Amino acid sequence: MSPEFQTATAGSRPTLYAFGVAFVASVGGFLFGFDLAIVGAANLYLREVFDLSPAAFGFATGSATLGCIVGPFLGAWMCDALGRNRTMMVACALLAVSALFTALPKDMFTFNVFRIVGGVGVGLCSVASPMYISEVAPPRMRGGLGTMYQLAIVVGSIAAPFVSFIIVKVASPETCWRWMFASELLPIAVFLVLIAFLPQSPRWLASRGRSAEALAVLTRVDGPEFARAEMALIQEGLEEEEGRFSDLFAPGMRYAFLIGLLLAFFNNWTGWSVMGGYITMLIESSGLNDRALAILQYAVSYGFMGVVTLVACWTVDRVGRRPLWLGASALMCVITALTGAVFHFQLSGWVVLLVIILCTVPHGLALGPLPWLMMSELFPTRLRGRAVSLTTAFLWVTIYSGAQLFPIISDYSTRKIGSIGGTFWLLSGICVLSFLFGLFMLPETKGRTLEEIAASWKRK
Repeated sequence: MSPEFQTATAGSRPTLYAFGVAFVASVGGFLFGFDLAIVGAANLYLREVFDLSPAAFGFATGSATLGCIVGPFLGAWMCDALGRNRTMMVACALLAVSALFTALPKDMFTFNVFRIVGGVGVGLCSVASPMYISEVAPPRMRGGLGTMYQLAIVVGSIAAPFVSFIIVKVASPETCWRWMFASELLPIAVFLVLIAFLPQSPRWLASRGRSAEALAVLTRVDGPEFARAEMALIQEGLEEEEGRFSDLFAPGMRYAFLIGLLLAFFNNWTGWSVMGGYITMLIESSGLNDRALAILQYAVSYGFMGVVTLVACWTVDRVGRRPLWLGASALMCVITALTGAVFHFQLSGWVVLLVIILCTVPHGLALGPLPWLMMSELFPTRLRGRAVSLTTAFLWVTIYSGAQLFPIISDYSTRKIGSIGGTFWLLSGICVLSFLFGLFMLPETKGRTLEEIAASWKRK
């Protein structure tokens, strides 16, 4: 095979190697989804066993995200000092400790402490995995491969309630929630083994003066011509002075930073992420008395999101980020308004599951995956670790706020208008703001190198 043919094919089709390393790195997203979704099946048992108030119920559901807020700050340092894949290994160790000890507690204090420990591990993964994928993937593949992380989150979120459904069928109500948390140990072990086969990020290798190793990784990713061109851009970026946190507030870059923060906010307050931990509760509140079946319907709703996220993997590099965001924001506005009406007029049966499933569509298509993808695309190499750590930490703040406030807002809505419908109408209003953000602020990053995107902020 001639070198000319190899170069041509490398530029015209995705390489198996690039897909493979992105797939392994995205397993961190699976653990993220599994860890945060498992509490959505277990929290009703926790509420009964420990007699939790609405505020304590919200804290038990969202306590892991407090650790997730800390994880990105620790991850920014670890990703630079140890590398992206070794940071993922540390995350696995923390998740394993959390899975074990949240299965054994005798009080809610102990449970919440080890949920926070696991949250630190999830927070590390939420920085290291997307950053690793964005730095390894060729520009023409980065959207699809980056969206794999969100797909892995969804697959983990599907697996957790399915595993919980099986456990509820075979274990007693007094112990089944303990087995739910312990079940995470198996995927953690698998991920730890797979990480050992990942190469270091080429940008991290180059930053450590290991240019030959970086060039070898890039050559395997997309051929020698791509590797030489990409290495030139990486070296040019590394010649700039190492960035500081204060540089994020410099003209041009502060606009990119604001976009990253708004992506994080709309990722969670446009609907699905706020309600995601309470799906089982919402289904039960519609009149379904079989808890195992409620958990199964919880899994089905995430299954639909998995299908939609597969569509997003295919469309994000074809349609572009901005059109997907605008369409998803408008669609979610309509769906959350409809969901509010369903709960306000106390409809029951299949229509409740239907509106919940509809909420997964715009989230899986754009509002869920695009923030994770774009927060790792927006910033130059010298600032990427710091910027991603801050925007990801803020994303976890918004996740925690949603989990903590959903029961409180729902209780307030019930007292004021007689239903939780007002909660969903509030989300509709936020979706309008998300649409305006996409229309006037969100840039299009499709098909551009990370260095081209970074350079564009200097012109602002």
